[in-house]
Amino acid sequence: MSRQVVTRFAPSPTGMLHIGGVRTALFSWLFARKHGGRFILRIEDTDLSRSTDDNIRIIEDGMAWCGLDWDEGPVLGDPGSWKGPHGPYRQMQRMELYRAKIQELLDRGLAYRCRCSREAIEARRKTVEAAGKVFQYNRGMDRGKGCAEAGHDASEPAAIRFRMPEGGDIVVPDLIKGDTRFPADSLDDWIIARTGDGPGDIGVPTYNFCVVVDDTDMEVTHVIRGDDHLNNTPKQIPLFAAFGTELPAFAHVPMILGADGAKLSKRHGATSITEYQAMGLLPSAVRLALARLSWTPKIDGRAVESAEEELLTDEQMIQLFDLADCQKSAARFDMDKLQWLNQKLIQRAPWQELEPHLRPFMPAPWASKPDAWKAQAIQCTQKGKSLTDMAEALRFAFERPAAFDEKAVEKFMTPAVKPALREVRDLVDYNHVALEAAITAILERHGLKTKDLAQALRVALCGRPVSPGIYDTLMLVGPEEVAARLQRWV
Repeated sequence: MSRQVVTRFAPSPTGMLHIGGVRTALFSWLFARKHGGRFILRIEDTDLSRSTDDNIRIIEDGMAWCGLDWDEGPVLGDPGSWKGPHGPYRQMQRMELYRAKIQELLDRGLAYRCRCSREAIEARRKTVEAAGKVFQYNRGMDRGKGCAEAGHDASEPAAIRFRMPEGGDIVVPDLIKGDTRFPADSLDDWIIARTGDGPGDIGVPTYNFCVVVDDTDMEVTHVIRGDDHLNNTPKQIPLFAAFGTELPAFAHVPMILGADGAKLSKRHGATSITEYQAMGLLPSAVRLALARLSWTPKIDGRAVESAEEELLTDEQMIQLFDLADCQKSAARFDMDKLQWLNQKLIQRAPWQELEPHLRPFMPAPWASKPDAWKAQAIQCTQKGKSLTDMAEALRFAFERPAAFDEKAVEKFMTPAVKPALREVRDLVDYNHVALEAAITAILERHGLKTKDLAQALRVALCGRPVSPGIYDTLMLVGPEEVAARLQRWV
């Protein structure tokens, strides 16, 4: 490629960061990383009624949690700062540039002022629709009834419309979908800036205008976005041409459906990235699960098939990612598959990699525990499906049981086991070898099986007959606390 690859993720801060948006960001990130390019995070906040600073923070935090680092964009946690040469990266902070570009189009006769009231347009719309036609401003039955040839000056407040080409087709070349044609006559002269506050004022520009200016100014080479934006593209292509800028390559990725084929919604489970974080999923599992939606990675020209091959690392995904391997049809999100990936990645991760992700789910004393203790705690609970499962499995190490399983007490707290519990209470050497030798000797002296003593210890220490291996359980609780918890039973 002659130019450095530049991709961008440009969400609107009007709500939570949806996993569909994260999948689009991931594809853009993978493509930029594969080609040694730049990945931009840009906030499109021109929807003043719905955009909030809190939502911007949610986007930034969600992207950071997912591990999708950006080369240009807002500085995390500092809305007034940015990194990169094309800032600011919030559209409402770029109004001066937009208005200058709009004035350029007005001066060249490629845009015009529109003084039509909403009531006038609505009346014309009803007339057109009554005739069985689709209303288009300055097209079809509305030709000559608007402001296209009025040549309005700046003496009154007005919206600004872009003159769309007439006749022929506007072709949208797409790296996933191929060419899509839109008849130019089917597209009206659209508003690029809302009505300003006073005469001559250029109001807030619209999304389709801002995105073209931003993609041009930021030298974006590849626009990877959801296919719900496909219908916006024929409006944008003539605007690129009006500015005399090279058209970026487009790749519209298909939408994500629920497992039942319906549009993904709350009834299919969590839809915002913060919910997945709260569920105790690893960012790596989320990245891998989302990457596999509409993308089939190939190794030596062969689609990955085995379970082992599916567990791709970020490095492998970057190496293998190719837009040509993306499907045109919608992808189905499988929560069970995500949880399976999460469990597999938990099981194979070194404890040092898991610890930062597990830390937010653990009580405050976790932070002061030595590394050897943390390593043992993590390694003995790595069979869990999630970080929340691991945290729940380790609760006994920080909390004394608030209640006891009555059936387990009746079954395992027998008169025969209590003398053995008394001896365990008095142990002080918790070196693993010494502890195992001591427990073995206690079992022999009292004629007990390992299960008999282990289950009784679990009930006494955890309140129920479920815990990690008994030696791990004893060592994580520690000799002083073990003695205190056993006291009531002996």
